[in-house]
Amino acid sequence: MKKLLLLLSLIAVISCKNEEPAVDDSYNAVMLAQKIASGTSWEQEFTEDEILTETRFVREYNGTRMIKTIYPDTSNELFVVYLDSIPQELYWHQTGEWTTPYGTVGQPIAALEQANGASIEFYGLGYDVPGKVEINKGKLANLDIKFQVRPTSDTIPSEFYSYNKFDSTVPEADALDLYLSRITIPVSKDATLTVSEE
Repeated sequence: MKKLLLLLSLIAVISCKNEEPAVDDSYNAVMLAQKIASGTSWEQEFTEDEILTETRFVREYNGTRMIKTIYPDTSNELFVVYLDSIPQELYWHQTGEWTTPYGTVGQPIAALEQANGASIEFYGLGYDVPGKVEINKGKLANLDIKFQVRPTSDTIPSEFYSYNKFDSTVPEADALDLYLSRITIPVSKDATLTVSEE
């Protein structure tokens, strides 16, 4: 009888291990960008209260844009930026549930370096587009997703308050404890949003 119970327990454990946990894609920003680019009615997946549409001047685009904000005024706030009636890109800058396969807002820069398999470079932290990441080598070099980083401290050392480019592995950069502060994904059928795993 003990052998039968042991056998049944073993079968139950093995069958549980074979079941893959369900993947929740509801906050997969890459999939959302692809869905918007395909022309499908992506807004139908959200309630009327979950999307705010407004037209306003946006300094970084130096012009007026229509913005559709998903989950406005929450930690999951995500912006879809349009030029006329054509979606151009989406971005988020809060530590919520939105994610990419390569990192998400709030994670240390090490998560992006690990996904890339190589160090990355970033621009100075004090001007127009602070902490813009540039990836010229590694697995993510051809990716069209844009990342920005910020230090955990509000005090930025003077050498990083510039337009210069810095390697993420230099000790001075490492001391900043950089984290991903914004992720921008183009909304285009031609955009490279994923890399193949080799």
